[in-house]
Amino acid sequence: MKPFVNFIPTKLYFGAGQLGMLGTIPLPGKKALIVITSGKSMRSSGTLDRVEKLLAHNNVGCAVYDKVQANPTREQVM
Repeated sequence: MKPFVNFIPTKLYFGAGQLGMLGTIPLPGKKALIVITSGKSMRSSGTLDRVEKLLAHNNVGCAVYDKVQANPTREQVM
């Protein structure tokens, strides 16, 4: 393997109540991609709707990709 350097400064918000921060913290862009599994829990629990609303409150548009399955094929990943 050829040597490389990867620098990705990332903040991780973790714990009770931290999802609400998504609507107020400065974000690095104005578009977001939400990647979830093909299951139904994110939608049925209202979490996906909440994330979309928080992003909109922060003036960030989003697209949802909900086709991720267990052991995805190369085509699904691409």
